[in-house]
Amino acid sequence: MSRFFSLVRKVLWAPIKTILPKNPWLRVLIYALPFVLLLALFGPALEVVLKLLDLVARLLEPMLETTVGRVLLMLATVGVFGLLSFWLLRKRVRDMRAEAVLGRHLQATAALVGLDRGRSRELFQKVARYRGPRPGRYPHVVQDANLKLGRLCLEAGKVDEALGWLARVVEPGLPKELRRSLLQLRLEALRRQGEVLPATLRREAEQAVREFGDDVSMLTVLRDLAEAEGRVDDVLAWQERIAKHAPRSTCVRERQRLADLLEQAGHRALDAGELEQARKLAKSLRKLQPDDPAGRLLLGDVHRAAGELRKALRCYGDTRSPAGLDRIAELLAEHPGAIEPRELLANCPLQGTLLLVARELARAGEHERAERAARLAAEALGPTPTVCAVLAEVLDLLGKQESAARLREQTVARLLTPPDVASARGASARGASARGASARGQDGAGGGT
Repeated sequence: MSRFFSLVRKVLWAPIKTILPKNPWLRVLIYALPFVLLLALFGPALEVVLKLLDLVARLLEPMLETTVGRVLLMLATVGVFGLLSFWLLRKRVRDMRAEAVLGRHLQATAALVGLDRGRSRELFQKVARYRGPRPGRYPHVVQDANLKLGRLCLEAGKVDEALGWLARVVEPGLPKELRRSLLQLRLEALRRQGEVLPATLRREAEQAVREFGDDVSMLTVLRDLAEAEGRVDDVLAWQERIAKHAPRSTCVRERQRLADLLEQAGHRALDAGELEQARKLAKSLRKLQPDDPAGRLLLGDVHRAAGELRKALRCYGDTRSPAGLDRIAELLAEHPGAIEPRELLANCPLQGTLLLVARELARAGEHERAERAARLAAEALGPTPTVCAVLAEVLDLLGKQESAARLREQTVARLLTPPDVASARGASARGASARGASARGQDGAGGGT
């Protein structure tokens, strides 16, 4: 494109170049001819200007003859030049002042990051007292300084002073993030001050949450207020929102707290006979923590309360945990003989289920199968207190009360043994556990010692 315009210029200039004379002085004369014509055209105006300058010179001539006149003339000249300089440089000076306060704000922020709180507080106070032009890049620098001073006062425990700095923030036109910080700090300050009624604090927090529904700190204030007032349903509702919007640093903790609240609410509904509500809470708990057995245990409790024993057994068995095994044991204790041993192993394929199978077989009068199941469980699980307790119960059902009493005594002695002594005996006990279990199976003991 530039080559095209260059070619066009050369083509248009070629005829004029051929007409111009070769002598350079004549060329200069031809170039100066338009300016001469302009001067001739504006000659009367130039004469008027020259006459005005001559009039000014005649007026100033008497002043230049005296000392006072020369001083006044010099002052007037300096004043005119000063006003002219101010008019020309005022925007630049305003920009310099604005950039200076922004630089001071950045220095205060850097001191805050460097944990020099005294220096940071001093610089922020200077910025907060600034009343000049604001920088175009960050016009809310004064409000930001007030917010940071309020945060520093809160960290230092000066709640009243923090409220004073926050009261200086001009809210109209405040950016969204600064508005969020203002509401967060105000709620925290009012909460720490303790002079505001809970209803007023809750109203302030609800207004803030309507504006920023994903703010965890505001939601936390509402949750704590509901917890202090004993409104458990509101606590659960607020905690669900907190767990949904919690940052990564606190997400796991908040989700665990929500799981605990769901479990507690489920048990309350279960105790109150609200089975449908308890079932909904159990499903929510399972959805929140699929790998945790708490949801399945709660759902199993709901089925057990509704009389659905096999559904409860499946829920307990799906947990694959000792807690689920304990619930199955409780279920069988409440409803002996209601579930076949084969169903137990099918729904809960754990080694600990052999203990329950042995107990059910003993209750059914199948002593040989009960002893064999108890022996296998003892060899697989070892002499734990739970294993020993169930084995003792199996021995009672088999009619071997002496062996059961001896087993209980040995279990109590093991529980009362000091930890250092128990650790010294641990190796020998582990080495003899298998031999003891087989010997108990042969003499009818059927349990770990």
